[in-house]
Amino acid sequence: MQEPSKNSHYPVILKLAGRLVVIVGAGQVGQRKLKGVLNTGARVRVIDPTITKESPDTRVEFLPRPYKSGDLAGADLVFICTNSPAINQSIAEDAKKLSVWCCRSDHSGSNDFTLPAVLRRNDLTVTVSTGGGSPGLAVLLRDDLSEKIPDSWGIAIEIIAAIRRKWLTGHSEVQYNQEVLHYLLNQEFMLLITHKKVKKIDQLLISQFGLGFSLKELQVQIN
Repeated sequence: MQEPSKNSHYPVILKLAGRLVVIVGAGQVGQRKLKGVLNTGARVRVIDPTITKESPDTRVEFLPRPYKSGDLAGADLVFICTNSPAINQSIAEDAKKLSVWCCRSDHSGSNDFTLPAVLRRNDLTVTVSTGGGSPGLAVLLRDDLSEKIPDSWGIAIEIIAAIRRKWLTGHSEVQYNQEVLHYLLNQEFMLLITHKKVKKIDQLLISQFGLGFSLKELQVQIN
């Protein structure tokens, strides 16, 4: 078997809805992990003996006690964030036995996955990863990209996705291809979205795709 290259990471976007994510350790690192997964639809279990009160958020199960064997049963991911290397190692070994993907905050070299810095514009997701080598640099690059990718890109994705759905369900003779995307960009589509020129956007869409492709009919709102 060929040895994996140094850059052997395989980037994916995970759908965690309904899956169990366990976070062991509720300190600053654990809280960041919790914030990151909270809106994914995942079932979240947080384990830490220092937890003093229950959260009103029903999406999270808090266990105010130390981690114990069996806490990873049924889990898909675990974030290990305690301040004890020995405890972290023990949890990582449990995760390996159960084939649960784990991410240790204190030992990135042994992780099954790393978290990139994330930039979101509605359904547009841009990630920057250094393979765990320098999370701070990933954040700096993400922030630099945020200035180059305005909110209008997220709205553009929503419009183009709606056009695509309409083509696929309506059996239109117009084919979805990159020429259409290039046409829209060449017509200053992004600039019209940025300045919320709804009437001009409608004119552009109808001139290219015909009646039935206005923003209202595509069910896209630009506020």
